[in-house]
Amino acid sequence: MQDKQSVLLIVNPHAGGGKGKKWAPLLESALKRKGWEVWTVLTERQGDALFAAREIEADVVFVAGGDGVFHDTINGFWQSKRVAPVGLIPIGTGNVFAANMGIPYHPIEALEKLLLGQIKWLDVGEAHGRIFHSSLGIGFDAYVVAQMETVSKPQKRFLGKLVYFLQAIRHSLHYRWSSLKVYAELNDGSNQIWEKEAWLVLVSNLPDYGGVKVTPNAEPDDGFLDLCILPSRSKADYFRFAMLGLLGWHMRHPEVVVTQIRSAQIYSEPPVPTQMDGELTPPTPVTVRVIPKFLPVLLPSK
Repeated sequence: MQDKQSVLLIVNPHAGGGKGKKWAPLLESALKRKGWEVWTVLTERQGDALFAAREIEADVVFVAGGDGVFHDTINGFWQSKRVAPVGLIPIGTGNVFAANMGIPYHPIEALEKLLLGQIKWLDVGEAHGRIFHSSLGIGFDAYVVAQMETVSKPQKRFLGKLVYFLQAIRHSLHYRWSSLKVYAELNDGSNQIWEKEAWLVLVSNLPDYGGVKVTPNAEPDDGFLDLCILPSRSKADYFRFAMLGLLGWHMRHPEVVVTQIRSAQIYSEPPVPTQMDGELTPPTPVTVRVIPKFLPVLLPSK
């Protein structure tokens, strides 16, 4: 990192219930004290980070916020076909990527660790013409993400990660599972088809999904994505498989699918919502594929 000169600092001022606004000048000052030339961009709406990453060239990019602004940033790289080492400074509510990567939750500590860290080239997934760093969710979790838009900022700030859990319980009473068909190319190049009544399909690049190891064997740089299908024929199945997942026992259930894939096509009847990295995306059908070692990410040294 010593040979770098310029930094693009992208900050979501609304992240963490408004904490981002406080941390923006502190992070900028910390970088300038170390002799870096800093260009700071405060995002006001979805797409601002994408535009900044696409249009502003810098030696290094730091993103202060949650999974959503990080998702926007790497999609700026995807659109411009130009990448730079990027580090996430977690300020958001969920912080799925940071939790999986061992990035400290205190912003200044995270910055220090990343500046002294390593660059690792990670895989990404591609779907709906966009890329994702953590996961593509199909079904119930995307439905909950849609309902999260009704949650106020003070609630998110006060409850933190608990707000997702509470919303999931509340909306499980209203969600209806779908008939799903999944065509997948597996890690060995063979093809597999599954047809199931299911409430959730997760295509993940990371093992831990919001504190639950849904795809415990996933590695972000192994050249594959990990597919999990959680079946359901009743409301009781939501809670049964959710509890199995929390305990890590879902892998033992014969009806649960967990496997590595290179790509997949997912259809459902009726169509269900989808989300990528916690951001709503178009409903099914959806085609997803892995793009190996696309993203150079700054991570703490082990």
